[in-house]
Amino acid sequence: MTQAQWDEHSGHMKDDVKWPATKADILATCSGEDVSPEVMEDLKMNLQEGTTYNSADEVKAALVS
Repeated sequence: MTQAQWDEHSGHMKDDVKWPATKADILATCSGEDVSPEVMEDLKMNLQEGTTYNSADEVKAALVS
């Protein structure tokens, strides 16, 4: 995920995702939003199963390159 993509979706991550959240929680929340297929694919491929993310900042660290 690029910084620009993150900037576009960061408000959603911070406001709509209930923290702490797992990969499944984040995907479920984002699937009903206006999230591009490319960003959804990044979420699916780069978030770790079995990991609980405590904030949007932790997700950003895992995704933004």
